[in-house]
Amino acid sequence: MSATATTLPPSSAAAAALTTTRPKARRLPIVRWASIIILLAALVLLAAGRWLTPYDPTAQDLTSVFASPSWQHWLGTDDLGRDIFSRMIAGGQATIAASLFAVFVALVLGLPVGIAAGYFGGWVDTALMRVVDTFLAFPAIVLAIGVTASMGIGLVNAMLAVGIVLAPAIARLARAQTLSVKEMTYVEAARSFGAKGFSGLILPHIVPNMIQPVIVQTSVIFGHAMLAEASLSFLQLGVQAPGSSWGAVLSRSYSFMSQAPMAILIPGIAIALMVFAANIMADEAQDWLDPKRRR
Repeated sequence: MSATATTLPPSSAAAAALTTTRPKARRLPIVRWASIIILLAALVLLAAGRWLTPYDPTAQDLTSVFASPSWQHWLGTDDLGRDIFSRMIAGGQATIAASLFAVFVALVLGLPVGIAAGYFGGWVDTALMRVVDTFLAFPAIVLAIGVTASMGIGLVNAMLAVGIVLAPAIARLARAQTLSVKEMTYVEAARSFGAKGFSGLILPHIVPNMIQPVIVQTSVIFGHAMLAEASLSFLQLGVQAPGSSWGAVLSRSYSFMSQAPMAILIPGIAIALMVFAANIMADEAQDWLDPKRRR
């Protein structure tokens, strides 16, 4: 007497295997809360960084050059006797503000270009995207250095250049989303009722439904802007002495790494934590904005 085995249909078996072998990954709460704390600390630095420094960030004390961490100088001093903790706080304010400025420039330049290319299509799309492709053809840091050199050295010009470099990524994403949204049924229904143009169709119907991925991308490019600021300041194209930013502190520490090897870790860790928090919050924003990912 033969035993009959109960079998699932191929589609059901594949679904069961997928369910059992690929459980939904969940982010650890400690990672989420650590990112929130880091970003809240960044907001405090942005709002009140200059008032939190225990010493003048530019004050020199040649009698305490390369001092080790102590109660007087929590992170030690640099080659000119300046308090590193004070310079990190003041530099954090400059770095975060400059990165936000670069993100703002990227949105102002990239978002309208992407929406216009996706909405109008045809020769408008072709012309705008060829300009975007031209910018994307250059390595980002090389293009940022070139734009900064042409406009003049300084933190504002450097981050304006970074914003120009980051704008093509926003433009391409906005174009793709606009192309998708403008074919939706509710947009066609709005057209049938006479809605057209920027105020009648684009602003009330297309922009609210294509902006979610752009918001997520904004968090990502904020981290890229911080890395770009550090790179340009490291090359002495950003903030100029005696000003302070995390990239400038990193550059100064690198110049005297043999005398104070641990000092280079301080700005590096600060930049890494901020980029980490920005990327985690980008994932959190995507989970919150996308209903499918909240299930």
